[in-house]
Amino acid sequence: MSLARLLVPGFDLRPQLSISQFLIPAGAGATFAASGNIMTITFNAAHGLTMTPAAGVPPNYFIGFGGSTSGAAGIGVLVGNIFRILTIPSTTAITIYGTITALTVTSLTGIPIFYPPFTAQSTSQFGGGPTQTISTVVTPEPPADLEAAFVMAQFAANARMRINPKMDAVILDQYTTPGLTGGTTPATAPTWVDVGAVSTNYNGFVGPPWGAIWADGSTATSTVSVVN
Repeated sequence: MSLARLLVPGFDLRPQLSISQFLIPAGAGATFAASGNIMTITFNAAHGLTMTPAAGVPPNYFIGFGGSTSGAAGIGVLVGNIFRILTIPSTTAITIYGTITALTVTSLTGIPIFYPPFTAQSTSQFGGGPTQTISTVVTPEPPADLEAAFVMAQFAANARMRINPKMDAVILDQYTTPGLTGGTTPATAPTWVDVGAVSTNYNGFVGPPWGAIWADGSTATSTVSVVN
């Protein structure tokens, strides 16, 4: 049964979306480079991230990292923080903003993160928009529309819902990071708690940036609808 056309008196139900993204293994062969506060992560293989997805699929605006790194220089940690994807320069690379100047990838994992209502709109707390560069084609994108919403989700093995009870999570990019204390990437990552596990259903109110769907597991498809 699809919830795409379910009528809810007094509310609007946005079209149902399908999330097929999952954890991106980077391993020890991935690379890190930094220049002018722009950090480039290059994965071992195609990451599948896109800011211009097919209809009914949310774009990839945000990413977190798991696993571990070593030999970090500069200020801040990569693992545990949430970054806005600035550009996708190739099918294996992404760029994010930060004050980490160097590190060695040891067992890094990319974690695509989705905030409600999961679609691209023209209004946002973010100024400007990310750009996507694949095969030398640059496509300007509108900012991500972040707003609190009631979310109904059927999670497969590739996604889960997490919240940040301390409300200390920040989406790091070239606008928010300079405004933080010291103007640097946080050295301590926020703590997230699971409220909707993989392969379960989730219904609840989510307010970004302290609630989001995190990619998990491997190949599968989760479905999400938003009541606003």
